[in-house]
Amino acid sequence: MRKILGLSIYVIVQILFLPLGVIGAFIIFYKQMYISKRLGVSSTAIEIINGRWTMDKFGLKKDSATVKLFNVLPNTTVIGQWFALFPLYLLKQITGENLIYPIFKEAPDATLANLVTSRTVFFDKILKRSFKKSEQFVVMGAGFDTRCYGNLVKDTLKLYEMDKKQTQELKKNNLQKANIDASNVHFVDVDFSTESWSEKLIAAGYDKNKTTTFLWEGVTLYLTEKDVSKTLSEIQQNAATGSIIVADFYSLDFVKGKLVPGKKALEMTDEELGFGIDFEGNSSKELESLIESTNMKLGQVYFMGSKTKKGTWMAVSEILI
Repeated sequence: MRKILGLSIYVIVQILFLPLGVIGAFIIFYKQMYISKRLGVSSTAIEIINGRWTMDKFGLKKDSATVKLFNVLPNTTVIGQWFALFPLYLLKQITGENLIYPIFKEAPDATLANLVTSRTVFFDKILKRSFKKSEQFVVMGAGFDTRCYGNLVKDTLKLYEMDKKQTQELKKNNLQKANIDASNVHFVDVDFSTESWSEKLIAAGYDKNKTTTFLWEGVTLYLTEKDVSKTLSEIQQNAATGSIIVADFYSLDFVKGKLVPGKKALEMTDEELGFGIDFEGNSSKELESLIESTNMKLGQVYFMGSKTKKGTWMAVSEILI
């Protein structure tokens, strides 16, 4: 009965809220694309923090650090998010559950609508397990990720975030505005395309003889196959045995734009898609071959969409060093 009532009210409110929803979507797009471009930072990084803010507000993951940072960033918008999402939030309050969006789905049934929600949960599962034996945590291409400031990390972990200088400066300034303690985090400015990230990481105090968890989330699809292989090899050469890489790899159809609308929009902020994996027949053969070519092995893998009509479109992967 609550579902029927909730959905009935949702339809009415959604219709009434449509003008505000359109305005909200426009504000979000403007902030994410144009303000990010002006600031020289990733637009897709904002899309992820938008999604994680939504996860917190809709009860899928308590993430106070993300909410605090989101509230002060110049390329995010609280009012835009609420204009776009209020009818869905009202539906949740009436029914007690998320019925349309955001929804978490287990990997085999996950669709593109579950990208941020399910991917975040799967990454966190692997990270939580790996932190039990890790001494260092390195976030590569950190963007506006807030895992270094949440309850997932241990006090004994030495923390490093790596990204371009513009992104790091924007993040550090706004972490301060949000009253988020970042004193334990070592920020390493690096342009992965032109600089040796391992040299800069070691110069910042990283010890390659200590077990480390490397987080490489939402990055591989913007690189070439050569750069992906090179980065994996460089991690392997600079990490102690027992270390772990947690990374996601996307299907060829995904990176070619066959599954995702808006590929042209990414070109506005120079974020064209590049490297993809052939998951045809839901096979992990090509992914295994890539990892084994760098003298590492696959551990836990979540194949997103493996039971859907379109098949696997992304894999969240644990790579054992």
